[in-house]
Amino acid sequence: MSVNTEEQIDDTFDEIYMWLDQISFSRPRKNISRDFSNGVFMAELLKEYYPRYVDLHNYYPGNSLARKIDNWRTLNRKVLSKINMKLNDKVITQLAIGQEKIIENILIKLRMKILNDCNNERKLLYSAYEDDDIASSRVESVLDLDVIQNKTVPKSAFLKLQREFDGKKNIIVMQNAKILHLESLIKLKDQRIADLSTQIVRLEHH
Repeated sequence: MSVNTEEQIDDTFDEIYMWLDQISFSRPRKNISRDFSNGVFMAELLKEYYPRYVDLHNYYPGNSLARKIDNWRTLNRKVLSKINMKLNDKVITQLAIGQEKIIENILIKLRMKILNDCNNERKLLYSAYEDDDIASSRVESVLDLDVIQNKTVPKSAFLKLQREFDGKKNIIVMQNAKILHLESLIKLKDQRIADLSTQIVRLEHH
């Protein structure tokens, strides 16, 4: 392998690491091959971009090889196959044992898939509200952040996104209210337990 090719690979890996730094994982990353070996980090990453396919409760952290392979097979069946990124058994085993550079290569393909899907969705969004020529001229790539940030969103498209945002915000508000209610119930139960414990202590001393 030439020096230039090695440098290009290193640069690509650096882009992957920078991308991962933007994701909020359930625990700090230390060694990427080991961190991703049980599939939980991959599930959390896919949840960010394909939330309708990912239920994080299906993936359990564990150190056994059987657990790691099971998580990856579940991911493969429920998520990766649906986004045309299905893995074969050999790759799944390599990921589970933490073989060096395997996860990086998978993440490179996944990142390109995400970028392409985002770009396609953006094109569809614009084409629904504009002439094809205008839409295609405005929607070229999700890789150029400066271009994306300076794009003008059609009013009708903006209103559609605003409605979706408001709907999700209302869901969050309702979930937060449920959490507060559950927390208050837990406090009442804790207080009841404390009162009963005090009564038991008093009875033991009589």
